[in-house]
Amino acid sequence: MRNLNKKKVAVVFISGSAGELDWMLPILDYLIYKKFKIKIIFLSRHALKSVEKNSMCNKFINQKNNKIDVISLGGYFFEKIERMGYLTYRGFIKLEFSKIPLLNSLFKFYFSILKFLFIKNLPSEITNFKENNFLFFSEFPGLRRPRDKWLKETFNSSIFFYFPHSPHIYAEDLDKKYLEPDLVDTRKKNFLLMGHPGDFSILNEEKELANPNLEKVFMGHPKYSSKWLNILQDKAKKFRSSLPTRKTINILVISRGYGSYLDEMSHNNLVETTIKTIHESIPNYNLFVKKHPRETSSYWDYILKDYPSIQIVNDHILELATKTDFVISFWGSGSMDCYLLGVPVIEYWDPIKNNKQQIFEKGSYTTIYRKLGIVFSSNNEKDLRTNILKLVEKGFKLDSQGSHIYFNDLIFRSNNWDKTFSEILSTHKLIGN
Repeated sequence: MRNLNKKKVAVVFISGSAGELDWMLPILDYLIYKKFKIKIIFLSRHALKSVEKNSMCNKFINQKNNKIDVISLGGYFFEKIERMGYLTYRGFIKLEFSKIPLLNSLFKFYFSILKFLFIKNLPSEITNFKENNFLFFSEFPGLRRPRDKWLKETFNSSIFFYFPHSPHIYAEDLDKKYLEPDLVDTRKKNFLLMGHPGDFSILNEEKELANPNLEKVFMGHPKYSSKWLNILQDKAKKFRSSLPTRKTINILVISRGYGSYLDEMSHNNLVETTIKTIHESIPNYNLFVKKHPRETSSYWDYILKDYPSIQIVNDHILELATKTDFVISFWGSGSMDCYLLGVPVIEYWDPIKNNKQQIFEKGSYTTIYRKLGIVFSSNNEKDLRTNILKLVEKGFKLDSQGSHIYFNDLIFRSNNWDKTFSEILSTHKLIGN
């Protein structure tokens, strides 16, 4: 433990799913290169299982270089405390109990107990060096949780970064000019990392995210940088060039289970019609299905026995895209991953029927990925069949129409993320200038 006091350490909290770690991978890779020790702390059993099922993320955290420690705090008792602490904390703020002296004193005592239990569960090699200048990373909704306050009180010399759980785009008006500061104040100790100022304009709730002490850094999405994608893009190009010599077509479905965005009947219909249309349109094919991290119960599992050509896969979408001729997406940010590797994407989704988080314009609904110009639109089975036949005719090549300028700006920022990030670290004397 004495050596840790001399080392640069980054602590990453993963609370929900593999998507959080996926967003962080290029940053962690950069920090390892800069001689940082990485400690990845899983706050729930579900989050750990999600990462273990994602081959790229799992391979990354298990690399044999002694630079990454994986720590699981998840357990029934710990997760209940986390949940209970969050709910009571939000209630305490919303109901303004701090204005009632007796209740304020009682809740202070209650939260001090929860804080003690949370900090006590952290690894001793971190808590024994509270005065160190650690880097802490967590998904930005964590700003609303009491643990964020407890961590800042305990590690008051450290720097805190908050990141998205995925590269999803929240902005709706892609043609709007969004204001942002000319320079990032790298002297601050709290940073909100986001893809684009257009996303912040939608997510800003005028509370935690609007805090002037939280510096907003719009640096794209690191995993979309050319440095990170270069090798994968070459692999994808090489595979796709082998099409004339192959007898089978590889198709990837990026699925979405039923839940808040999709009812069960609609999910089942998407699965059935996707299989039927592919089966009738392409004679020889391999169908790979990448389920959503939260898609635990799925119609795909039920229907597998009738279609031996279908495989449920746990590889990362970027890895799968390197050996795919085209993609069918049930609406999700994975469309951007595939598009950047030169793989055409058919978005099979009805934004009118399933309009939660869809974009309303001209009296109807559309999706953000259609507005970005990176997918072929299919609202129904007929559209899906038409788009598949068009891709077959074109040899599964992307149209040259190009993407929206908003998307191009996002990728430009992604290609320069490390410049801003290194400026923050050098300001705090964690790396050289």
